[in-house]
Amino acid sequence: MKKVEKLVKVLLITVMMVAALLFADLVVLALMVARTDEGLATIPLGEISRQLQRTVGEDANVQYSLSKQGMDIVDRFEGFVFLMEDTGNVVWSYHLPEDLPLHYTVRQIVQFTRFYLEDYPVFTRIVEDGVLVVGLPRQTVWKYQFYFNIKTMDMFKEFLPLLFLANVAVALVAPILIIKRDAHRREMQRTSWIAGVSHDIRTPLALVIGYADELIHRGDGGMAQQEISVMAQRIERQAVRIKTLVTNLNTSNKLAYGMGVWHRERILLAALLRESICNVLNGDFDDKYDMEVCIEETLESFYTKGDAELIKRLVENLVNNAVVHNPKGCTIKISLTQQRLWILNKTVLEVSDNGCGVSREQLRAFRTAVHSDKLPEHGLGVRLVRQIAAFHHWLVFFYNNQEHGFSCKIYL
Repeated sequence: MKKVEKLVKVLLITVMMVAALLFADLVVLALMVARTDEGLATIPLGEISRQLQRTVGEDANVQYSLSKQGMDIVDRFEGFVFLMEDTGNVVWSYHLPEDLPLHYTVRQIVQFTRFYLEDYPVFTRIVEDGVLVVGLPRQTVWKYQFYFNIKTMDMFKEFLPLLFLANVAVALVAPILIIKRDAHRREMQRTSWIAGVSHDIRTPLALVIGYADELIHRGDGGMAQQEISVMAQRIERQAVRIKTLVTNLNTSNKLAYGMGVWHRERILLAALLRESICNVLNGDFDDKYDMEVCIEETLESFYTKGDAELIKRLVENLVNNAVVHNPKGCTIKISLTQQRLWILNKTVLEVSDNGCGVSREQLRAFRTAVHSDKLPEHGLGVRLVRQIAAFHHWLVFFYNNQEHGFSCKIYL
C-alpha cells in the first residue's frame, strides 16, 4: 500500500511541478516582455490624438500642433507623427523621417495600416480631420495581423470549458485507476506467489510429516538411536527449507511494495561475501558440493553502497539455487572480478556451477520481469535475486554455461 501511496504522491507532485513550471515560464516571459518592451507594444494612440491641437486662422486655414505633453510621449518612443487627410496628403507632421513621402495612395494606406510603412512600424487612428499615424524607429516592433474563422472561435468557446472539465476529471480519476490497477496487480502477484510457495513447500512438508510419522510409529519398537538422529536431521533440513522459502516470500513482498526498512550503507564487499559463504557452509552444507571463492586482489578493498542483509540473501539464494538444481552434487564458484560491459569496466559478482544447468523454460522464468503479474511457480529465490539487484540498481544476467552448469552475473 505504501508503494501505491508513493505512486499517487509522485503523480500529484508531477502535476503540481508541471503547473508550477508553466506558471514560472509565464512569469519569466512577462518579465522579459516588461524588460525589453519599454512600452512599445502599448502605444497611447488615444492620448496622442487628444494632444493634437487644431487652430483655425483668420483666413479659415487650419493649423495643427502637438502639445508639450504629446511631444514628450512621442519623443519617449523616438517616434514620429503625421496627420493625413482623406485624399492621402500629409497636412501636418512631427519628426517625420526624410525618406517618407507626403502623399499616399489607397494601396499604400491599406498596406501600412496592416503591416509597415517603408519598414517603419506604424499605428493608425481615425481623428476628426483624417487619419493620425504614429510611427516608431525601424527594427523596434514586430508587427503582424492575425485572424480566425468565426466558426473556429465559436467552437473554442463551446469546447474549452468541456476540455478544462475533462482535464480536471482525468487528474482526479487517474490516481483512482492507478490504485485499482495496482491493487489488482498486487492481488495477482500474491496469488501467484502463494501458488509457487505452496508448490515448493509441499515436498519438504510431506517429508517432515513422513519422518515424524515414522518416528511416532517406529519409535516405540526399539528404533536405533542413530536412525532417530538421521531422521531428526532430515526433519531439521526440510524445516530450514520451509523457513527459507517463507523468508524469501516475506522479503520479496517487502521489496515489491516498499514495506521494508532497508539501509544503504558503505560495505566492504569482499568481506561480506566471505561472511555469507561461511553462513552457508555452517548451515548443514552437504559434502557433495564444493565451494570455490575467487576475488581479485584489486577488489579486496572494493566498497559498494547497499543493504548488507539483502546482499547476503542474494548470495545465499544463488548458492541454494545451485544446490536445488544439482541434487547429485557440483562445484559452486563465487567470484568478484573486473570485466568490460560494452565500453565500461564494471565490477562483476558471479555465482556459477558446473552442474547440469537449467532448462530453457526455467531460464525464461528466471528472466521474467520483476514487476510481471505472471510469476513462475519455481525460482522464487532467483526472482528475489533480481529484486535485490534492482533495489541496488545492478544489472543481472542468467545463462547456461557453454560446457556445463548455470551462471548468474551481477554487474555492480
